[in-house]
Amino acid sequence: MTSTALHQTSKPEVVRASKHSRLRRWATTWGRAAIIALAFSVQMLLLVAVLTFLTEWSSAILAAQSVLAIIVMLFILNGRRETTYKLAWIIPVLTLPLLGSVFYLFYGATVMTRSQRERFDAATQRARDALRLLPPTHLPPGEVPSPVRRQLTYLESISQYRVFDATDTAYYPVGELGFDAMIEAIGRARHYVFAEYFIVAGGKMLDRLIDALAAKAAEGVDVRFLYDDLGSFFTLPVNLKERCEAAGIAIIPVNPVGLGFTITFQNRDHRKILSIDGRVAFTGGINIADEYINEIVRFGHWKDTVLRLEGPGAWGLAVMFLQMWELASRAQVDYASFLPATQDALEARPVEDAKALTHVPAVEEPERGHVAPFDDTPFDDLSLGSDIYQHLMQAAKHSVDIFTPYLVLSDSMVAQLAATSRSGVRVRIVVPGIPDKWYVSLATHSYYRPLMEAGIEVYEYTPGFIHAKSMLVDDELGLVGTINFDFRSFYLHQECAVWMHQSAALAELRSDVEATVAVSRRITMEDLTDTTMVKRLLQAMLRVFAPLL
Repeated sequence: MTSTALHQTSKPEVVRASKHSRLRRWATTWGRAAIIALAFSVQMLLLVAVLTFLTEWSSAILAAQSVLAIIVMLFILNGRRETTYKLAWIIPVLTLPLLGSVFYLFYGATVMTRSQRERFDAATQRARDALRLLPPTHLPPGEVPSPVRRQLTYLESISQYRVFDATDTAYYPVGELGFDAMIEAIGRARHYVFAEYFIVAGGKMLDRLIDALAAKAAEGVDVRFLYDDLGSFFTLPVNLKERCEAAGIAIIPVNPVGLGFTITFQNRDHRKILSIDGRVAFTGGINIADEYINEIVRFGHWKDTVLRLEGPGAWGLAVMFLQMWELASRAQVDYASFLPATQDALEARPVEDAKALTHVPAVEEPERGHVAPFDDTPFDDLSLGSDIYQHLMQAAKHSVDIFTPYLVLSDSMVAQLAATSRSGVRVRIVVPGIPDKWYVSLATHSYYRPLMEAGIEVYEYTPGFIHAKSMLVDDELGLVGTINFDFRSFYLHQECAVWMHQSAALAELRSDVEATVAVSRRITMEDLTDTTMVKRLLQAMLRVFAPLL
């Protein structure tokens, strides 16, 4: 393995190898970026050349642009997206009809070709069927409150992802602890390990992960790795593919970046999933880069969180990975072959024997509660992530606590947050004290006043950057996953999360909320008045175009 080999090499050789690796990565990454940028520039130049060549028909071209703008505008207005999202796109379409329309079709619309849609729908249906391979969870009347039951009904009817009981949960308040637990779980894998991440960067974290995966692959364990091509574009080690293949690890990029813009260019795989044998699974905010476990400092202390599932609920995250693997590899998946090993004998047994065979108690243990892993795709007519966040707030009686690195909200989300607060529920939101993107931070600040005027408490994480994505409601309900409070997560990215009811992880999340708030600075109205006119104007502009950030 790479790390072992380095330890056996002399220091000058290590330095030369390191310099060569950095040079190769720089040449490969920026060379590829230059080719893509050149291809995009050629596309734009051809467009300009055609328009210039046809200047003698300028009136006809102007009319055609107007017709195109009207068609695109009608398409936007009749879509099922938020009004805020629609307005942000209508302005550039009306201002620059041709460029604005083309930009929207490639950057803002989530459309597929016919063949893409057919493949996606077929893979989705097979994944939904796979979720039914485990025995269903029965919720007797009165076992869960009606608002909770309505959330589960909505989840199952829209996404087909199911609620599971008898699943142990553990919550890790920092990436370092979560990553240690992930490595320990990989070490106990017997059949397969699946990893799927948005950002993969060279460093200690990746080396440790690949070493752990390679060790299991050497034992004959099926090891697979998915990464988002754009998310890892400037950080992925150039030799990672060769390193993984040499170790017996299958690795595939998701939605590879092509020449120029493609139809699904903006629809990135933002999920973070680690699945072991279909019995244990992890998700949360951490990617595979050293800042996520504070091996390096980028924006002060990097606070991220990880959720661990052990039990039937872990199967939901395994199914999510396998569906994405099928789409990325274009090879149909046999889901039944990936069921936990003890499920193999269930085919010949009645459903009522299933729990006894898998050593799951027939009577649900109260502290385990219920979990519902779910996937949110941009290729449908709604935002399941946004809807579930709002459903959770509507069920609140006493408190709602939110962690998010980005706070870029639609009008309906602002209204829901305000209504929740004004109904007597304490609402607290924690955002980064040291942001990673200045323009997103400015847009985030523009929401402070309307939220605080509604009684919502806004905190900035003083030690640094909080990248966690979670919601806790009344210590009874919660969600941990990859879904930010912004338009990109709600409408453009592939996301995942775990909805929880009365799970042990919720008590751990409560402790983390209080500890995090204690080291964060609460924003006051006085803080908002100390702002220059230029900054206010920039915030106002960013607020209008926030859905495009």
